[in-house]
Amino acid sequence: MRTCRSLNKMILCSHISFAVLYCILWLAVPVLLRSEFKLAYVTERSVYMCTCAQDLGFCEKMNSSECNNCKNQSLVFQKAESPSPVQKKRLTVWYTSPLNVALLLNNSEIRHLSLVQCKPAVDQPISFDYFTVQRLESLTVTYPFWKPVLSYNITIGKERGAPYHEEARIAVIHTSVLTGKTELKSYTVQTKVDHNGMMSFPDIYMSRNGLSEMSRIFVTFLY
Repeated sequence: MRTCRSLNKMILCSHISFAVLYCILWLAVPVLLRSEFKLAYVTERSVYMCTCAQDLGFCEKMNSSECNNCKNQSLVFQKAESPSPVQKKRLTVWYTSPLNVALLLNNSEIRHLSLVQCKPAVDQPISFDYFTVQRLESLTVTYPFWKPVLSYNITIGKERGAPYHEEARIAVIHTSVLTGKTELKSYTVQTKVDHNGMMSFPDIYMSRNGLSEMSRIFVTFLY
């Protein structure tokens, strides 16, 4: 009889423990699954890097309840040296200044990048033709002020079967993509990088961090 009672207690405790664990997971999972929205807002005079609690519509006005962690990084364009490379897994960029976007993103490391032009581009000279983004896997470009709205979604290197886990990859994005295009094209080639970080394209340099001697690399041109 005592054995049966002990067994019943163990079963009851097991059920209670399972119920408590289920409740904890039920409360915790929505928090764990909630993805933060990384946003850079780039204008002619300022750059703000923000972390928001949820995705926002194109070029919306941000408020403190949605984005309570915005840092003004405008000083990077007032320094003589180049700004430090941006390193993000996901980043959305709202911009009104194509020039400052190119300066901010050049030599950055971003896996999934979304570019949203928030107003028509004015005649603003850009001192270079392209900027580079390392380890880029997907690119979304949207011009929401166009009627109808125009948007492109490109998986980088898909036509060459470039694997997503391939660290040695670089996207070369023409600055015309930032000023508005009715058609966006891309092509990918495979090459190697020497011990100086140089490849078969003399004007393109890639950091040697994480690369071995004569590493294979996928280079995607977007224009």
